[in-house]
Amino acid sequence: MKKTRISPNFIVSVLMTVAVVVFAGFFGDHYFDLNDDVLMKDILSGAYTGTPAGHNIQMLYPISAFIALLYRAAWSFDWYGIFLCTCQYLCVFIVFYRSLKLCSDNLLKVEVGAMELAFMLGAVGAHFLFVQYTFNCGFLSATAIFLIMTGKDSGKRAFILPVLLILLAYLIRSEMLLLTLPMVGVGILSKWWLERLSLQDKQDGSIMVSRAGARKELFTTYVKLCVALVLCLLIGQIAHRAAYSTPDWKDFNRLFDARTELYDFQYIPDYAQNKAFYDGIGLDKSEQQLLINYNFGLDEEINADILRAVASYADKLKTDEIPLMQQLINAVPEYLYRLRHIAAQKSYQYPMSDFPWNIIAGVLYLGTLILYLFGKQKEKRLPVVAMLALLFACRSTLWLYIIVRGRDPVRITHPLYLVEIGILVGMILVGCENYRRNVFIPVVIAALVAAVSVPNQVNIINAEMKDRDSMRQHYGPLYEYFDEHEDSFYFVDVYTGVSVADAIDYEEETFSEKMFENVDNSEANHDLMGGWASKSPLYYKKLMNNGFESMEKALLLDNVYMVQLKGKDTGWLSDYYKDKGKTVAIEQVDLVADVFAVYSVSPQ
Repeated sequence: MKKTRISPNFIVSVLMTVAVVVFAGFFGDHYFDLNDDVLMKDILSGAYTGTPAGHNIQMLYPISAFIALLYRAAWSFDWYGIFLCTCQYLCVFIVFYRSLKLCSDNLLKVEVGAMELAFMLGAVGAHFLFVQYTFNCGFLSATAIFLIMTGKDSGKRAFILPVLLILLAYLIRSEMLLLTLPMVGVGILSKWWLERLSLQDKQDGSIMVSRAGARKELFTTYVKLCVALVLCLLIGQIAHRAAYSTPDWKDFNRLFDARTELYDFQYIPDYAQNKAFYDGIGLDKSEQQLLINYNFGLDEEINADILRAVASYADKLKTDEIPLMQQLINAVPEYLYRLRHIAAQKSYQYPMSDFPWNIIAGVLYLGTLILYLFGKQKEKRLPVVAMLALLFACRSTLWLYIIVRGRDPVRITHPLYLVEIGILVGMILVGCENYRRNVFIPVVIAALVAAVSVPNQVNIINAEMKDRDSMRQHYGPLYEYFDEHEDSFYFVDVYTGVSVADAIDYEEETFSEKMFENVDNSEANHDLMGGWASKSPLYYKKLMNNGFESMEKALLLDNVYMVQLKGKDTGWLSDYYKDKGKTVAIEQVDLVADVFAVYSVSPQ
């Protein structure tokens, strides 16, 4: 039997990936970046309902079901954290491995490895520690297009891994994959065009050798690639829709969409000024207050129709609505500013910074243009200029879109840069293979920019870790308190569950959890009073598991409490019960970490 030999490229790629892991681990711990990721983890693990659930609402069902299955097989592991980290470090390994395979000698491999390591540490940096599923999706998409762009073999097997990566990205975060897909399409078009230009008819002695057959086969190959991508996305979407096709999930999806429209793109109109409208939809002042403080899970009458009606009414009230074309024009100065602005990143997320990403992308655009314009392959000059223009137009459209929508956090903008950079590096490598080290001049400059940013990334990680440790000093005792009182149940005010900033005299990180530490996937005895999972079938299952008919009735039971930041008025809760014809006494029974007040609600 023939032994399989592990290649040096594989071993070196593993070691370099381990170096990235060690770098990240040396300066901090892995966190779920946002509280959304924590709730997704709780749903998948069974910490939310007591049973690992494949319907985690945010991801498409096939990948959610797979992760939930892992929890069912071995409940004590942090499988969601393992999955996210595996995805991002797998991308790192694939990029290293493909790059090393392209190098013609060992010295070049050392140089390329050092450049990519600098990029991973200086640009991606903090994302390795503060892990978020949206960024993971973008990383997978960027890795897939890098593989397509740098592949020397256009056979059937060459595209299997890229297609699988894009499918995985789609299942993880469909909206983010669709946002990157136009640039992926530009990359595929660029690769096909550059390869086609290499298949020119050639003179062989006195005979002109036609390459028409090869060009036709190449076109067919890339058409098949595009068809495979579309089919995979369709299959993923069909499977997801089938899993959410039951009446209860359909009703919740309507509510989820209405909630997203109201909270992400509209506002909640003032009650006094719009009393007639609220009376018309059967919403009194205390119920409108539940929309304001996001605790609408308390009221069973607030459904998809109510949320949609409020969102539509708010949209009609806007008198300062700016036409879309004017919004795009207004977004241009900010877009141009972000293209050129050079400043060290001040914090991990806010204020948002594009350095070193914008400079790296700019260097690669310029470098690609120069390499082709002054290279020997004259037939590729005009096509490359056209492809660069198309890529820049595509990225500009996407950027203006997210700026206009006000949805441009780093978990979205940095993946867009990743995809763009993957295409540009691919264009350099696929079209200029005869230049050897000269090819890498723009890549070297880009890597130096990233290397200069490594100290800044270290500072960002250290500052972010300090802020998250401070956050845990508050939320850690609260969750310990819940565990110590396992016979009680706690409904937590939504904004209290997100941040304690209103109860302290300084800004602090929003709630998140550290991965792989004190993993406990048993059902939690607490829940938020609203949020994106509220009123889902999972939410009602959690109520049922604890013997509750509704949150409104549950809060009046013994050993059921409401948690809110100390000092915040509880009048909204007593007003709500009063409008329901009930008089209640709200009494503070405990104070946790000098921040969280625990209240009992008793009928009078």
